[in-house]
Amino acid sequence: MNDLDAADPNIQTAILEALAEGLSAAVLLYDRNDLVVFASQQIASITRVQPRLLVPGTRIRDLLAAMYDAGIRLVADTYNYRRALNREDWVAEQIAGLWKERSESLERPGPDRWLSVVKRRLPSGYGVCVIKDVSEQKKREEQWRLDTERVQVTEEVLDNLPFPISVKDRNSTFVAVNKANCDFLDLPADAILGHKGSDINSKAFEDRLTPINQHVYETGDPIQLPEHITRPDGSTALTIVHKYRIGKPGRYYLVTVKQDVSSVVAGVRTDLSQQSSEWVSGFVPIDMTRSTVSSSAVDPLSAVAGAKILVVSRFADTVAEAIDVLSRQAADVSAAADADEFTLFLQLAAEADVRIDLVVIDARMPAELKQIAEAYGVTSLRVEEGIFGPGLPARIATELAKPVDEIVLPPIDEPSFGPVSKDESIDVLVAEDNEVNQIVFSQIIEGLGYSYILATDGEEAVRLWREHSPRLVLMDVTLPKLTGFEASAAIRALEDGVQAVPIIAVLPQAFDRDREACIEAGMNDVILKPISPEALDAVFQRYLLSDEDEIAAEAWPVS
Repeated sequence: MNDLDAADPNIQTAILEALAEGLSAAVLLYDRNDLVVFASQQIASITRVQPRLLVPGTRIRDLLAAMYDAGIRLVADTYNYRRALNREDWVAEQIAGLWKERSESLERPGPDRWLSVVKRRLPSGYGVCVIKDVSEQKKREEQWRLDTERVQVTEEVLDNLPFPISVKDRNSTFVAVNKANCDFLDLPADAILGHKGSDINSKAFEDRLTPINQHVYETGDPIQLPEHITRPDGSTALTIVHKYRIGKPGRYYLVTVKQDVSSVVAGVRTDLSQQSSEWVSGFVPIDMTRSTVSSSAVDPLSAVAGAKILVVSRFADTVAEAIDVLSRQAADVSAAADADEFTLFLQLAAEADVRIDLVVIDARMPAELKQIAEAYGVTSLRVEEGIFGPGLPARIATELAKPVDEIVLPPIDEPSFGPVSKDESIDVLVAEDNEVNQIVFSQIIEGLGYSYILATDGEEAVRLWREHSPRLVLMDVTLPKLTGFEASAAIRALEDGVQAVPIIAVLPQAFDRDREACIEAGMNDVILKPISPEALDAVFQRYLLSDEDEIAAEAWPVS
């Protein structure tokens, strides 16, 4: 201090200003009489006091009183910092704190402001107070904390999903597995992570699987296929395997999701091979009591008795009514809810060498179902909604009475790897670039029974919306190429008077300005990350269920 006293005042000020600038902090220097000796330019912006109070000779008491009036509440008593003090008591407490040899504290004068305050009293009696705005640093730390919590929640969601999930990198090495996958393979995670499929599966299985994985990895075309898997303990399982690619160019990953349908399909296989009178509805065995048809009477509906009929409809009330009226005519009835179940059912029938007499397709289902039936050599009949009732057996009897040529069921080939058909019915378009969130969305939406397609950037979201006409869009707002706001505005501009698709914004945090921006961009609603099954189900209930769906849901609850 003596050196500073002897130096030119302008040099002193320049040195202290340079020091404050180098520290990116406000520096306050005061003497043993609690008078301001020096105050850097940052003091005015941080403490919000008038510059006239920052000149040498100002009483510290007056400066503190002005800070109190401006809403700055630096804390001296760190052990009781929440107790309320009036203006005079607070000023007195602050002055007392200035006489401590040293003190450091982190203050929060506002919801989004943090100040680091360091005080030193030198042996000469001079005091130094350094105040630094660390708001951005604290915000980053808070964001890191939230991101860590979000990752933990995401991992917990994945681990608690009932579907085995695995993720491989470009070298076909496992980089992630959930608990269900470990249970499925009867292996601990350590025995899977860092290993290749060839370390776990048989060579023959891997030789057949490798080109399929490579195709999905290189093209990004998702596939699903039924698969017989032999576990390490020698037991076998029939699964529906879903494979799709996530990530960005240069950092793609292959996700595999397995649905074990061994237990429910085992009954189907047995029933099909024995040509029994019990079939499945949505792969869930149903107990039906059939009436006896008198053989002495000439019944125009006799062709229905004993016929194996597959009903395809996603409406539970329609399925229930069809099963009721057809079982009374002694028909063997089963049902499938979508194209995937329908295709798998036909594959199982082909494997068991069992002929399906007729497929009855709800006219509200996609037209491609008829093409699938034709590919397997099965006769199909599209029926309007009002026919699913007492008149259905007569329609079926008429169709069965038509002469047909002998049809040989085609062999089951490996799945084709063409792009998703433009005519494929898509319920949900998910626009999300985060790899982990893509997995979470996929599993939750599949678990809720909806079809979906993924877009990894805003431009792709607009393109897939035009190609597939989804019934609903889940739009992350922080997408590359086009943001979620820009992609939503583009979709709205292209709708050209057609019925607007519901667009639901997916936000990382609930700021009013973000919600307003979503509405201005044409979005209908907002949900927050991390995503939960309950949140998505509430959105789907609100925007996707028609009146018929709601009635069906009440009449046919899903267990």
